[in-house]
Amino acid sequence: MLPRLSIVLALLAAVLVAPFAFQPEGAKRKLHGAPGDRLVIITPHNESIRAEFGRAFVRHMRENHGREIFVDWRQPGGTSEIARFLRSEYSSRFESLWTKTTGLPFTRSIREAFTDRTLDPPATQEGRTTGTTLLPPDDPAELTAARRLFLESGIGVGIDLFFGGGAYDFERQAAAGFLVARDASGRFGPGALAEEKPDWFREEVMPASVSGEPFRDAEFRWVGTVLSAFGICYNSDVLSRLGIAEPPRTWTDLADPRLFGQIALADPTKSGSTTKAFEMLVQERIQTIQRERALPETAAVAAGWDEAMRLILRISANARYYTDSAAKVPRDVAMGDAAVGMCIDFYGRTFNELFRSDDGESRVHFVMPRGGTSIGADPIGMLRGAPQPELAHRFIEFVLSPEGQKIWNYRPGTNGGPVRFALRRPPIRKDFYVAANEPAMTDPEVNPYELTAGFTYHPEWTGSLFTALRFVIRGACMDPHEEQLAAWEALIDAGLPPEGVARFENVSPIAHARVVSEIAPALRGADKVAQVRMARELAETYRAHYRAIAERYGRDRPPPSS
Repeated sequence: MLPRLSIVLALLAAVLVAPFAFQPEGAKRKLHGAPGDRLVIITPHNESIRAEFGRAFVRHMRENHGREIFVDWRQPGGTSEIARFLRSEYSSRFESLWTKTTGLPFTRSIREAFTDRTLDPPATQEGRTTGTTLLPPDDPAELTAARRLFLESGIGVGIDLFFGGGAYDFERQAAAGFLVARDASGRFGPGALAEEKPDWFREEVMPASVSGEPFRDAEFRWVGTVLSAFGICYNSDVLSRLGIAEPPRTWTDLADPRLFGQIALADPTKSGSTTKAFEMLVQERIQTIQRERALPETAAVAAGWDEAMRLILRISANARYYTDSAAKVPRDVAMGDAAVGMCIDFYGRTFNELFRSDDGESRVHFVMPRGGTSIGADPIGMLRGAPQPELAHRFIEFVLSPEGQKIWNYRPGTNGGPVRFALRRPPIRKDFYVAANEPAMTDPEVNPYELTAGFTYHPEWTGSLFTALRFVIRGACMDPHEEQLAAWEALIDAGLPPEGVARFENVSPIAHARVVSEIAPALRGADKVAQVRMARELAETYRAHYRAIAERYGRDRPPPSS
């Protein structure tokens, strides 16, 4: 009895002392009035956004609060890389906290448990004793205690804010416990801001959700700051050279074989925005089938997923590459290295601006697919153990204020606008879209609340398959891309025989039934070896599939003309 009691007491003591004993060094600084206070922000945002918001916030703090501050931007990569970085850093610090305060080993079970939101309810099951000071590594009480210890601790990673990305990534960070609504004092954070500024979070100003897309966390662990839509950027000069008179307007237009080798795509395993664009394509196919075939919802979801996979195979077969950088897509389209690309709206509009001639025309254009995309929020959240919670609070307040919202879509040099770069992002505040702002706006004709009114995102259809979507695109398209290109080229040269195209579009290994019953559950599991094995098998299946098609239809190519 005594050993178990000592362990329980140690765990409880750890919960109480951890917020003080394991604060990062930055948290010991003064929160007010210190010249040169440093705000550390981790972000996937590009240099233009970092420069303009950093400059504007420094000026805001100087003029409105009499403080000199410094914004320290950290950019380890896209949202996926940031997520991996945060998990690694929090895991390392929690390991130190766990071992020092409990004397228990930091097992794999504990590593998984401290970020497991299913353990959030209070423990009701007592642990077992083995006659030593250690509990079995899978003991429910120990796992729950690990989660509780983390959630009630003040450990941090020396970073104040996570700024930019997608709602999906922020939901995962919040669920893990890395994002918090308030700091330890309860005075700072997005949750505290919602109490200070309740008028900002009314439906008429910043709604909680639109068309099925969440614009903030229900507990205010993150809030949207600006809106994003997903679509198609294209180079009108390259399309003209290819003899394509009508630019792409829908996702299905990207399957046009005339675009072979002319589409630029980003790696969805590295870019959350790219995965979201593919998810919009899937949702559009489901809604189209539901509308045209009048199928029950469950059947429409399955049929729509499978049809979307066939479309993705063809789009991928037209792709020049999969890049690690989502920003490379519109850049290559602008330079003429690709005709078309899938990208987020502000990337497309930014390059439209950069390549605008003196007469106001540009060869780079961006379109939102008709009935094929919703608007999503680009969030911000305060990280657990933020060294400067008060300064982080001020930054969130600034970004959401009418003053900060102007930076997203005002022209450079206008009163209240950015200094050098036109960001061309649609602000999240509905009250921004008024006649008084239009003369200074870069895109006065763009009101995302109106443009996407006909599309509704259904998270219950594909939300739980977000990771699986990345997985199947990698296995069926990215890893065997060389073989996929060869097969598609052989089919094009053979005149696209219907039986060959149907064979190419075989999606049985990535069909909805298999994804739901096998792939998605495996990806949610802890067996990484099994996941790697499944990825290798899927890639090899499609590699052999494409080779067989290239061999069969490559023989049918007409001889070259003399």
